[in-house]
Amino acid sequence: MNLEIKPYEPKYFDDLCSVMDHARRQELKGENLEEVFLPLKNAPYLDYFLSCKIYLAFEDDVLAGFVGFRPGDLSFVYIDPSRQRRGIATALLQKALDELERPIRLDVFTHNKQAKALYEKLGFKIAKTVIEKWSDEFPVIFSQDTMELR
Repeated sequence: MNLEIKPYEPKYFDDLCSVMDHARRQELKGENLEEVFLPLKNAPYLDYFLSCKIYLAFEDDVLAGFVGFRPGDLSFVYIDPSRQRRGIATALLQKALDELERPIRLDVFTHNKQAKALYEKLGFKIAKTVIEKWSDEFPVIFSQDTMELR
C-alpha cells in the first residue's frame, strides 16, 4: 500500500463527498439512524465542514479518507468503508494531532466501538456522554460520547 496525505484542494470535492457519504451511511446504519442521512453536498453543516483544515489520504492514488479539524476540535474522520482497517485513519489522525494544541475534543456515537478503540489507542478518554434527540424533523434518540485528549 502506498499512502500519501495531502492538504484538501477544491478539485477533490466530489471524491471527498463520495467517501464521506459512503462512510457516513455506514456510521449511521451502525446506530440505526439511516433515516437522518444527508449527502454532504446537501448537509446543513457543509460550510462548517469546508471551514475546517482538511487533510486527504490517498491509497495508491485513490482518495481513501480524510480528517477535518479546527483548533481544539477533531470534527471529521471518515475512511471509505472498502479501505478501512489499513491504518489510514491512524495516519490521518496523527497528522491532525501533530498540528492541534491540547486539549482536543471529538464526538463519537457511544456504540461506535471501532472508532472509540482507535481514539483510545491515541490517548483520548471519554469526558461525557449525552443522550439526545437528533432533530425535530427526525425525533430519533441517540447516544454520543465526547472524548478528550489532554
